[in-house]
Amino acid sequence: MEFNYYRVSDILAETEREEKGDFYECLETYETTGFSHRWIQPPVVCYFVTTVDRFGNSNTTAVSMGTAFQAMPPHMRWCYAFAMANDRQGRRNLDETGECVISYFPYSLIRQSEVAGLPVPDGISEMEVAGLTPLPSKQVKPCGIAECVSNLEAKVIETVRINGSTLFVLEIVGCSVHKDAVEKDMRTPYEPGMLMSDLLFEVSIKPDPVTGDPARLNYARLNPEVYPTPNDFGPDNRWVGTFEEWMDGEERRGKITAEEKQHILQLNSLWLTNRDPDTNGEVKKELTDWLKKIVNC
Repeated sequence: MEFNYYRVSDILAETEREEKGDFYECLETYETTGFSHRWIQPPVVCYFVTTVDRFGNSNTTAVSMGTAFQAMPPHMRWCYAFAMANDRQGRRNLDETGECVISYFPYSLIRQSEVAGLPVPDGISEMEVAGLTPLPSKQVKPCGIAECVSNLEAKVIETVRINGSTLFVLEIVGCSVHKDAVEKDMRTPYEPGMLMSDLLFEVSIKPDPVTGDPARLNYARLNPEVYPTPNDFGPDNRWVGTFEEWMDGEERRGKITAEEKQHILQLNSLWLTNRDPDTNGEVKKELTDWLKKIVNC
C-alpha cells in the first residue's frame, strides 16, 4: 500500500503565510494547499448552539466540530466539548453566562442552518430570524429549538484558549427529545437514537460544480442501516469487560482449553509486570500470537 504523507505544520504555515483558504473556518482544500482537512476531521454531525448574553439576548450558532463523552464514576456525568472562533457572539456569550443549549438539527432545517451562519447583528435572534420555535429550558437560561429532535441543556465546566479559538467543555444537565422519536427508537431493534432523525453532516465549503454558484456549506445525510460488530469473540455478557472475562468467553466457545486460558492469563500477568519489549519480548510475542489466533483477523 502506498501513502501520501503530509507534515501538518508545514501546511498550516503555508496557509497562514500565503493567506490561503477560508480563515474563518480554517479549512484546507486541495485547491489551496493540496490537502483536505477532512483527512484529520471526518464529517461530523451538525447542531445549533444557543446562548444568551448578559442582557438576555439570544444567539444561535451552527457548529460542526465537537462531541459528547461520558465521565466515569465516582462522579458520572455526560459532557460535551466543542470549539468556537473567538470572534463569534456565541463564544462571548458563553464567557459571560456559561450556559447553552445544543440542538441537533435534521435535513428539514438546512435552510435555517444557513440563516444561523449569516452575519446577523449581535443581540438579534437568529432563531427568530429563521422562524424557529423557542423551546423553554428547565435548568439553563437559553432556549432550545422545538423543531430539533434533541436539545441538550449544558453548563460550562472548563475553558481552554487555543490561538484564535476557545474550547469549551460542558456538563449536560438536561435533555429534551421529541416524544415520537423516543417511541420510534424504542420500537427499533438496535435503538440507534438520532440515527433515525435524518441529521446533517458537514462535508465542505465549495462552489456548486454543476451550477457554478458561489461557495456554500455542503452537507451529507446518513445511511440509517445498522451494522452489528462480530460476536464470535470477546466477553459473553459485556461489550468490553475485563481481560479475564474475555478469556472466559473464549473458553466457553471452545476456542481455547482451560489449561490454555490459564497459560494466557499467566502470560498477561508476566507482561503487565514488565512492559519493556527489550527485556520481556518473548512474553509479549507469545501473548500477541495467542490473541491474534483468538480473534483470527
